[in-house]
Amino acid sequence: MNEAEFDIIRRIQNGQVNDYELLVRKYQSAVFNVLLHMLHREEEARELTQDVFVKAYEHLDAFNFESKFYSWIYRIAINSAISFRKKQRHLMFTGYFPQLFEETADELMMEKEKNMLLHKAIGRLKSKYKAVVVLRYFQQLSYNEIAEVLHVSESKVKSRLFCSRKLLKEMLQETGYFEINEKEQNI
Repeated sequence: MNEAEFDIIRRIQNGQVNDYELLVRKYQSAVFNVLLHMLHREEEARELTQDVFVKAYEHLDAFNFESKFYSWIYRIAINSAISFRKKQRHLMFTGYFPQLFEETADELMMEKEKNMLLHKAIGRLKSKYKAVVVLRYFQQLSYNEIAEVLHVSESKVKSRLFCSRKLLKEMLQETGYFEINEKEQNI
């Protein structure tokens, strides 16, 4: 456990509210990234990031020091994203796909198409499966950390990841995702 972080939380609970900025600075981009991967919409992810930190602040007195702060705030973020998605069923799942190196126009188009298909497939997953995919592959949390965030066992995390990968593979096969990979290799 991170005692320094726990000390910050205790100070905030005891009235030193300006110290909350330390936690916001430390976790703001991580929370934003979780929300962005859950929602695939930058504007909504930014707004929800602010909401998550407001909720966390308002409920900081309920923090029990039994889990890490990041697990607690990630859980708030995931619950907020799930609630938001339930209210906004009409969301389209498109994303921003940065390129890490120069490619030909054909390669760029295929890479963008693959990313779009992958993100749409992730967007179609049930929330419990999407959460483990986002936390594992986009936030790079360990199985133990994901279990802590989601309040489930490590074996449940592994099971959900297995099911998620299976579902994603089936969805991606339907979309021609793997044919794009073959075309890419032939260029």
